[in-house]
Amino acid sequence: MQLSSNQRFLKYGALLFNFIVLIVGPTLLALSLRVLFDPEFTHLFFQDGNYYAGHILVAIGALMTVAGILGCIGTLAENSCLLWMFFASMAVFLIAEITGGVLIYQQQNELQNDVHNAIRVSVERHYGNDVTNNFKLDVIQEGWKCCGTTGYKSWSRSEYGKRPMSRDFIDAGATYTVPKSCCIDQSSSDCERVSFSEGVRGEDQSKVLFQEGCGKKLVEAIGTYARYTFVTITIVAIIQIVAMILTALFAVALRRGDASRFTSRQGLNSSYASAPMLSNAESTETKRHFNVSSSSVNASRSSLNLEPVIVSKGSSLV
Repeated sequence: MQLSSNQRFLKYGALLFNFIVLIVGPTLLALSLRVLFDPEFTHLFFQDGNYYAGHILVAIGALMTVAGILGCIGTLAENSCLLWMFFASMAVFLIAEITGGVLIYQQQNELQNDVHNAIRVSVERHYGNDVTNNFKLDVIQEGWKCCGTTGYKSWSRSEYGKRPMSRDFIDAGATYTVPKSCCIDQSSSDCERVSFSEGVRGEDQSKVLFQEGCGKKLVEAIGTYARYTFVTITIVAIIQIVAMILTALFAVALRRGDASRFTSRQGLNSSYASAPMLSNAESTETKRHFNVSSSSVNASRSSLNLEPVIVSKGSSLV
């Protein structure tokens, strides 16, 4: 199909933004898979609902990749059906993204409280009794370099920390236990034994144990991720809106081009069809006039009744 300059502009503009969508889809898919399976992000999935949210992000990334492929193929092939399928897909994704952004903004504080409480319950009640919980919390403490809910002293209130231990320190008083994942140097043999009065070996605890609590650290991380999420959603939404507009305009231009070609073809066919009819009519009219003329000539010849005149040789006409 021969495209006009405006149609070419729409085509290549739509192709550019559809290709950007095609890049954004796999990128979102990769980030979602990392958040879902990377141990450093397991704090996001302490609750089952958050775990399902991770799978939803993966699904959106995969579907956006497919939609980007449809958009690029439809633009290159100048197929309006594929272009409208891409448009509809982007509209659904845009609505989902806006809805998700609003929900994240509204539930940000609630999510932070849920994560903080999940860490607290995990430290105080479940650690040491649930292998899965142990693994998650150890990964969080090691990956985020934190200890307990508000600090390493949180373990003094936990069932795990209150386990009976021998008192190896002279005048150290009672001790409690912290997981080895709280230790800066995990090869230390006595890092896990903490004295209420002197801490670990009476040394500077900042050199022995992670000082910051995981609850506070993760709440701050959620706030940071929420801001990044808002910025990302805004950028992606702008790209999608521009891609949708260009795609829709190009699809409409293709349809108008098809309609004009159809109209021209119909007009040409009508001309071809009407041309023989006019020739037949003219031929019939010509024959009719010819017959009338012949009849008139014969009638005139009969009315004159001309006799042949014989002129002899030597006679003269006066």
